[in-house]
Amino acid sequence: MQSLLALVMLTLGCYVPLCLSMELAVTSPLPSTNKHTFTDTTADLLDPLSNTEDVKNLANDLNQIQLLQQEYDKYRTLADTTEWKTIPRGPLLRFGDTHPHVSMIREKLTKLGDLSLANCSSITDPLFDIELHEGLKKFQKRHGAKVDGIVGPETRRTLNVSLHKRADQLYVNILRLQQFQPNTDRYILVNVPAFKLDLIEQGKSILSMKTIVGKKKRKTPIFETEVNRIVINPSWHVPKSIAYKDILPELERDPNFLKKARLQLVSGWGKNQRIITNENIEYDKLYKGENYQRFWEAPSSSNTLGSVKFLTSGPYSVYLHDTSAKRLFDESKRAFSSGCIRVEQPRQLADQLMRMTQGWNSSQLDPLFTQEKTKHIRLLDPIPLHVTYWTSFIDKDGDLNFRHDLYKRDRYDLTRLTEGTQSADARQN
Repeated sequence: MQSLLALVMLTLGCYVPLCLSMELAVTSPLPSTNKHTFTDTTADLLDPLSNTEDVKNLANDLNQIQLLQQEYDKYRTLADTTEWKTIPRGPLLRFGDTHPHVSMIREKLTKLGDLSLANCSSITDPLFDIELHEGLKKFQKRHGAKVDGIVGPETRRTLNVSLHKRADQLYVNILRLQQFQPNTDRYILVNVPAFKLDLIEQGKSILSMKTIVGKKKRKTPIFETEVNRIVINPSWHVPKSIAYKDILPELERDPNFLKKARLQLVSGWGKNQRIITNENIEYDKLYKGENYQRFWEAPSSSNTLGSVKFLTSGPYSVYLHDTSAKRLFDESKRAFSSGCIRVEQPRQLADQLMRMTQGWNSSQLDPLFTQEKTKHIRLLDPIPLHVTYWTSFIDKDGDLNFRHDLYKRDRYDLTRLTEGTQSADARQN
């Protein structure tokens, strides 16, 4: 049980401490027949720190790398020996339906291990039976899709991903895992493509929740930092980028937009902040000059940032926060923000961080959350935050998981690694 709990620590995210560009380059398709090997030289292409004994011992203790390497070998063998037929477009398929595509779906799920041959009367049976329904739900869960047991367009696309591509995906994530090196046994771990946050203490997850991350055009950066402040009942100082991309276009269409969005026009800071009537907006002073005008939302129960935000010391204007749009957590794919990370259980996270750093209990925070006055709390012992990009991992049940390459980092990183390996081989020759 102890090893299983420890395994959770690394199954949910990874940190890549290398200066890969935040903007992804357009690359040519990767050769599907390229078989990768895991050597110290290959790992060095990502970061020399991957050879430190601490990293190697951590990886060996958790067995995560070995498990993923076993899966990599399995997928390579399947890719080299199995014909992976494309399931054509077709109607929605569900339990009780009969359709020619059902046998193709059953065959794929059987090869992937989501469906046992012992549970199938025949691979070629066109009937969508209960065993196939359960096998499909397992497949959907492993791939971060909506678990409904229905074959729709998304499930068809996921079933059609080639085995070579899955092997490549495993390869790049194994190398990322080799770089993951937390300096303490307590930290916050965010896995962007899994839309998930875990709070780790003594090497195991004590709190897990859904997250909402940046859209494809407003990516959440991959980085490490520390959470050093908690702000209860925060106001929202609208960033310049959001003001120009989102608010001003709406204001041009609807002069009453600021009132509807509960936004005010202000200038100055702190005690010198003053509210300007919307009619007096000066576009040449909007986010320009020393005492510029900007958009601001007062603290309230319906504030965009919700009831609490968690500030960091990182290089990006990215932080964790509550949200007033909690319905979005019901979606399976949750890339809706402008880069910041919205968390599903902000009060529970605040309680745990205050316990870990200040020795507080939840009752000491209650009075601060029942008022609308903003309260800043500086953590006595900041908590490390690892924002990671981990698109394949072994979950706590021992099942291999894949996630959609939301920001196309897998392809970019794999291309860099492949080019680096070729360069290293050329120098040796």
